[in-house]
Amino acid sequence: MSEMEYEGNPKHKEPWQRGRKGSLCPEEISIETAQKLLEQSVEAGNKRYAVHNGRAYCAHCNPDGKWHGHPVGWEEVVPETIRIKWLKEGLITRSDIKRYWK
Repeated sequence: MSEMEYEGNPKHKEPWQRGRKGSLCPEEISIETAQKLLEQSVEAGNKRYAVHNGRAYCAHCNPDGKWHGHPVGWEEVVPETIRIKWLKEGLITRSDIKRYWK
């Protein structure tokens, strides 16, 4: 597999934009952190999921082959086996899932 490259999308960092806005990434998520999350992510269809500090992140491939990501609620992480695996590995807790369900 070729190396994946993360490219931030302003709609997930800058809340004062016109038009449709995406879920905002916490300030602690730098481009470098996002790249590491992408590299550690799990593939699920045409998306990739990662976890950081109990929160789920979803990445999408752009037409240019670069990736952008954003926080999602745990309800969006499909298949459920990803959540179960991360629970067993201790990467997340049940309270993380409850706190960030939506």
